[in-house]
Amino acid sequence: MIVPLGGSQLRNYIEFRKDPLLFLLKTHTQGDIVAINPHSKNTSYIIHSREAVKQILTVKEEYFEKGSSARTLGKTLGSGVLTSEGEEHRQQRKMMQPAFHKRKIAGYAETVTSMTQEMISSWESGETRPIHEDMMNLTLRIIVKTMFGVDLSPNTTHITKAVSEIIEKTAKSLLTPFPFPDFLPTAQNRNYKRGVKTLNELADYLMEEGMKKSSGDHLMSLLLETKYENGQSLSKKEIRDQIVTILIAGHETTANLLTWVFALLAKHPAAEERVLSELDFFGNGLKFENLKKLPYTNQVIQEVLRLYPSAWIMLREAKADAEILNETFKKGSIFLISPYVLHRNPAYFTSPEEFMPDRFSKEKKDQIPIYGYFPFGAGSRGCIGSQFAMMEAVLISAAVLKHFRLEFADEKRALMPEPLVSLRIKNGIHMTAVKR
Repeated sequence: MIVPLGGSQLRNYIEFRKDPLLFLLKTHTQGDIVAINPHSKNTSYIIHSREAVKQILTVKEEYFEKGSSARTLGKTLGSGVLTSEGEEHRQQRKMMQPAFHKRKIAGYAETVTSMTQEMISSWESGETRPIHEDMMNLTLRIIVKTMFGVDLSPNTTHITKAVSEIIEKTAKSLLTPFPFPDFLPTAQNRNYKRGVKTLNELADYLMEEGMKKSSGDHLMSLLLETKYENGQSLSKKEIRDQIVTILIAGHETTANLLTWVFALLAKHPAAEERVLSELDFFGNGLKFENLKKLPYTNQVIQEVLRLYPSAWIMLREAKADAEILNETFKKGSIFLISPYVLHRNPAYFTSPEEFMPDRFSKEKKDQIPIYGYFPFGAGSRGCIGSQFAMMEAVLISAAVLKHFRLEFADEKRALMPEPLVSLRIKNGIHMTAVKR
């Protein structure tokens, strides 16, 4: 049943812009499908039903596309695997899938652990660290090495700053019906253009380095060696689009996840102690095969993804009239699916606001509702790198926590989620690293 949202359209928009997460969260008690602007030509609907999520993302996904959100992201990412639609997307995903095979991910684990060890070896006990910046630099170096075979300097701050500037501008464009045109000389537009230039220069450099090598066991080799049925290779623009997509989507989301992990464990010392008790069985060299022996650490990551999923919102547009939950929706209808909100629905999770990693224990995992928990999306548009991200998050968390206790530099500082393209802690956090 479709329920129209009360209040004026202008007031609802102002409330959404002020706090998108709170606005969406407050609508979950009103109905399974809430119409934000029922009298508009292209009505927008907030989805709170697991069955509706299933229909949109999987069963009837051919009726939907990313639409305007993909076009907005495409201004930066081009037509990569995150923004392409239809048959083009299917071909791109098929081309890139081998780089994310389980066997490949096992090989990437060595890079994850060695670069994490390099990072924490540079830390001094008692010093205060900008944890979000540290995680951004680390995950950027990891994604560049594993996907493109290139070692970046540990100091990648200029690149991660470029990514942040791009994301801030893109998020504003996604969440504003009439954003400032790109040609206006605003500070944000200037920062965005500078960020895009930096990222394009890095993509060109990675492409040049890849072309120097006869072969390699990474994504860059796939991009350079792939040919269409007519024998034609991918163009430089097509390769560049995939590189930039992976650079942004492949590190910023994981960096945000890890920042939330360290913050929540600092707030819940009993959970941190349980993680440490698992790590007691291992020496300094954590490996891919150790992942199965870290069940509680995995549960922590899954619970953090429940509370603060990087993909806090997924947007879809109907390509044709579609029926969902016995309701017909017109072509052009817009659907807002928020994992952040569904993951907090008390109908799906007991005490949904509490940090409870045991929800994901072996004994309780069958209680996790299908399509009530989907931090990596679902269907053909589900995150291609989800297994990579889980491996990376577990190994980095384990390696850092084994060597350092991270304490809040400012214990009174509230942890506020900031919903940009992905969900990060507003203004980042500083933590004091104390050697164990």
